[in-house]
Amino acid sequence: MRKYFSALMILCAAAGAWLAPNAASAVPKMDVKVAVGVGSTTLVPRVPSIDLFSPDGEPLGTVGGRNASTFPNWGLQLSARVTAGKIFGEIGIGFSRFYFEIGEQLALIAEAEGNPLPESIIGQRARMNSLEIPLTAGYVPYKNPYFKLFVYGGWVSTFNIRGFADVNGNRKAFKFKPKDIPGYPLSIYVAGLRLGTQFDLGPLNFDFSYTIGMNSFTKTEFRTNSHVFKMFLGWLF
Repeated sequence: MRKYFSALMILCAAAGAWLAPNAASAVPKMDVKVAVGVGSTTLVPRVPSIDLFSPDGEPLGTVGGRNASTFPNWGLQLSARVTAGKIFGEIGIGFSRFYFEIGEQLALIAEAEGNPLPESIIGQRARMNSLEIPLTAGYVPYKNPYFKLFVYGGWVSTFNIRGFADVNGNRKAFKFKPKDIPGYPLSIYVAGLRLGTQFDLGPLNFDFSYTIGMNSFTKTEFRTNSHVFKMFLGWLF
């Protein structure tokens, strides 16, 4: 009888060890990520059609409509990701820059408002530096020791900080704040809803995301919608 009882105890212990949750998988794991990426920023001003005239009454042209403009962007990001089982959360901070042209439409609006742009910057390339703070969370649909797939969504706070325009080869000849663009002042704060997916391949992380602006990208009477795509390549520590 003692022999059978001992065998039963060993079987119960083995079954308990097999059914017990893996302690390592239940412990949250944190990864620190440094990433660099590129993408595009699309701005869609919803401007009503307006005929513009000079102070002398001469027609300057017509502006308005939903004329989308797409500009390249790039950025750097540092983030921390905590994974617990099948769910994860991530918070980061990063630098972002997008480029745009100071074109004829901006010049016409500025002139109509009595604050014309300097001739030297019309048609020149400008860039806006921004600070990004993404806060996201998501689900891990698949993982193995070498590959992990993540899907996520969340909130992104973007702060436009400072702009520069090239003049005669000088990359910082014309400096301006976001609100200083005549006729088209940019918002200092832009809230965004981000959706994306990322995957780990060993210590490498590949991140693809789309962010739609929740408030106007410009401080104007009309709304400017924003759509931002980003692709990041990161290293996990």
